[in-house]
Amino acid sequence: MFNIIKSIISAFFGIQNNRKFSQDDAFVEKHGIKYFLIIGFVVAILLLLTLAILVNVILNHIK
Repeated sequence: MFNIIKSIISAFFGIQNNRKFSQDDAFVEKHGIKYFLIIGFVVAILLLLTLAILVNVILNHIK
């Protein structure tokens, strides 16, 4: 699962290399895409929540 999380975070930032992409593709062929989708949604939600909290903290310090 840790490898999937690393792959998703790398994909978010656009730094995925071809070797890792091939490994992920093989994993999807064997196990399906559901793991990437579930973890991808969780990572996206966590990223959005983190950004919302960060913006809220910054705006509260400006006032």
